[in-house]
This record gives sequence, structure tokens and C-alpha cells, in this order.
Amino acid sequence: MNRLTMKHSQQQATHTPSAVGKVYTAIKATALMAMLGSGVVMAADNTAELNGLVGSASTSVVQDQQTLAQGFSRAGQRMTDSQQASAELLKQQEVAPAPRKTRDQVIAERQALTQGASDAGTKVLKSSAQRLEAGIYHEFVIYEASSRLFEDFDYDGFYRTFSVTFDADVHSYYVGEHADVYADLYLSRNGGPWELYHTTDVFTIVDDATDDDFEVLTTLHTGYPTDHYDVLIDLYEVGYSDIVATISSDDVDDLYGLPLESADRDEYVVDEVITEVEVSGGSLSVGWQFGLLGWGWLSLIRRRQQG
Repeated sequence: MNRLTMKHSQQQATHTPSAVGKVYTAIKATALMAMLGSGVVMAADNTAELNGLVGSASTSVVQDQQTLAQGFSRAGQRMTDSQQASAELLKQQEVAPAPRKTRDQVIAERQALTQGASDAGTKVLKSSAQRLEAGIYHEFVIYEASSRLFEDFDYDGFYRTFSVTFDADVHSYYVGEHADVYADLYLSRNGGPWELYHTTDVFTIVDDATDDDFEVLTTLHTGYPTDHYDVLIDLYEVGYSDIVATISSDDVDDLYGLPLESADRDEYVVDEVITEVEVSGGSLSVGWQFGLLGWGWLSLIRRRQQG
């Protein structure tokens, strides 16, 4: 028995003496499987859209000289040591898809927490007006914001992992004024509604310090079609229901049109399977068959020329 070993992707078959026809059949089967695979992905995407579920993992990044020196780029960048450490934490997070939540819904929920003060065990927030009535005078601003792109496993120009960095300041009559704050981060797909993807932990900002940038590293897992996304950041003071500062793609180009997709759409898999073409019964290998066929045609041409 003679054997001719060949390689191709995601297809495995054993061929008999009619190897040429079987190879052609295998090629058609591979193309069909690719088409069916695309259909499965599209069906899964549509299911996710209908279910309205999204999943992502986010964590903060410790700012150091390397991260502070990084600039915005529409192309992917190498992670600094701090970002890489945060990326390892992301891999350990369990991601459970959750219902989509718009910015309007989040704002309404926060405002609702200013009601029902008499309900036992209910968390109650104050309004900005109540803060002023208490004689607390300060204002907030998000001075600047930027984004970075990191992981694109299938090399199609759309990234599963990105980060958003912003510098929030608090101003008052007092030098060294500080405040405890947190932020809601939103994505808008190609001009669509703002949808929450992360709420940060509480952090402290001091006056207009320039070394208190806050960076959030995120990996999108499910529910984010391949497209361009804008970013919006809402800042809240702890204990109050009102937004104290906002910045978005309308204010900063670095938050506009990020090419993103969730990890379930960013898969690059190459499965190389060894396919053995077997020619049994003392027959010649495929290579010899093609050689004899060519020799036969050449002999026929010579006979015609001599005739």
C-alpha cells in the first residue's frame, strides 16, 4: 500500500483509489462547513441580540510612568506591566451575561434612591440641592479622557480589549479639596443608545491634581457586534444621586468610534489535520497517477504531430 500524506484545515478523510474525485469532494465539504459555520455564528449573534444580554469584565489599572506615557492610538498597543497585571485579573473574573441597561434607566434608578427614606434598609441618596443646603460648595469636571486598544485575536482591526482613562477634578474655595467619587462607563454602538458596561469602585480625587488619572481596562465577552463604539463617562459623588460631571465622544475625539467586538466574535483558530490519501490494491499513488496522465497526453500530442 502506498500512502500520500496531505494537510488541510478542519477536514479529515481517507481516500480510496479514486482519490482525485474524493479530494474534490473534500474541498466542497470544507467550503460547505465554512458556510454552515458562518451561519451558526450569525444565528448565535441574532440570539444574543434577541435576548438582549451582554457580558464584559473590567478592572482598574494602577497608573505608573509607563501607562502615563502611553498615547491614544487607533491601532493596537502593547500592554505595560501594570496593564498586563490587570489583564491577568480580567481572565480570572467570572462573566455572567446580564440584561442591557441604558443610561436613562441607570439615571432613573439613581434618582429613585432619593425616595423612600422611611423604608427600613433602603439605601437613600441625597440630591445636589440637598448638598448645597448643607453648605457644601464644590464642583466637578472631567478634565480629559482617552482610550487605548489592545487585543485583536483574529487580526480584523476590531478589538476585544480596550481601556478608558480619565482625569476627574474637584474645585472649591479650599486648597486641597477632595471627594470620593465613582463613574459609570457607557458604550454607544454606531450612534445608538448609551448602554452601561461598567461601574467603577469608589476612588478619591484631590483638587486639580494631574497624577490621579483613573484607567479602566475592559474585555468584551458577549453581545457586542463588530462595529464602531463611542464612549461616555458619568461621574457621581458618593452619597448623591445626581451626575456631577460628564465627558463623551462629543467632547473628545479619543472616545469616538472605537473599533470593538466581543470575544465570541474575535476567535482565530487554525486546526491543521493530517489527511492520509490511501491507494490500495497495488495501485499507484495520486502523484504517479497525475504523472502517467500527463505522459499519456504528451504521447498523444506527439503521435498527432508525427501523423
